[in-house]
Amino acid sequence: MIIRVRTNTGVWRVEDLDATTATTSDVLSVISKTRPHVVYEKPLSFDPRCDRPIDPSAPLIQQGLGHGAMIHCRVDVATCAENTVEAAAGGGAAASTDGSGVGEAVAPVASAGANTKRVIGKDGSIRLVHADGASAPTADRGFRKGLLPLRDMKMAWTLQEFTAMDDKFNFKIQRQEASFVGKGGVHLETSAAGEFQNFLRKFQFQQQRFGYLYGRFVDEEGDPEELKRQEEEAQRKAETANSKWGARLYEDPDKDKNKKKNHKVVVEAIYEPPQEADPDAAEGFVVLDDPNEETVESLANMLGLRKVGWIVGHPPREEGFQLSAAEVIMAAEQQLECAGGISETPFVTIRVTVGDDGNVVM
Repeated sequence: MIIRVRTNTGVWRVEDLDATTATTSDVLSVISKTRPHVVYEKPLSFDPRCDRPIDPSAPLIQQGLGHGAMIHCRVDVATCAENTVEAAAGGGAAASTDGSGVGEAVAPVASAGANTKRVIGKDGSIRLVHADGASAPTADRGFRKGLLPLRDMKMAWTLQEFTAMDDKFNFKIQRQEASFVGKGGVHLETSAAGEFQNFLRKFQFQQQRFGYLYGRFVDEEGDPEELKRQEEEAQRKAETANSKWGARLYEDPDKDKNKKKNHKVVVEAIYEPPQEADPDAAEGFVVLDDPNEETVESLANMLGLRKVGWIVGHPPREEGFQLSAAEVIMAAEQQLECAGGISETPFVTIRVTVGDDGNVVM
């Protein structure tokens, strides 16, 4: 049986549990094998606010928690490093035994001479790994992981070779050259936007909140004569290229430039799923399970609407600060879902806040 544990640092999957006898102690025991130092600030509970703790003495199945169930707890972020070092024989980790789930797990006893260090993985997770014994103090002398120290590179590498290697590890974020939405822009239904703003005003824009935008994409209406001319020009170029290169396929270099965009995005309604404001969460809110999700999607389909974007309200920020990292990730996930993969999509992101003059800024 698999149980999912949602914490303030993410969702942990607890696997290989006995579906008939597993209790909260078994869940904590499995967690302690990979995160031996974790400290629980709130016990395992049924709700995100941890107001309804799970009975530690009764099996999970008797409390309505089956395969794939989601439970909640709050942990100390600084103690959640994942341990990938195998415990020495007989030195397994053990969780707290007071039955409440609150307390600190006991770290496994490391074998003699074993050194560990914390490293940050590509996904941002923190792990404990072996540090290669006695050579550990000098193991990190390389310019980058797996490379020679910079001093040794200078003696063997040219500047061009070094910059070419270093460019492989540098990532540059560039602005989007052209919008996927045409000149029509975004049309937002006034009453729906007003209701969303009014909720934020009740808390003086100090609480974050989000919602899904439902509407439709309106195609851009191009000039028929211009479209016909572009098709003839593309066909002429293809025939010329094929006559020179045989059966080689020809691709129009202006294909993306001539591609018809969505003229505008029309938003008819805003749906705010169940959520709770949480200033400690990365997004500023916690998304709860939505029992009406399928009903909302069915109703939108019957009305001829689809999810065309999302809207997020947040407190005032410093000038130039548009979206947080968590909001950018959430927007990217929504765009991927809308496009069905990595593809161009007019899926929009709207942010709502209040300006220095007290007026709403969208």
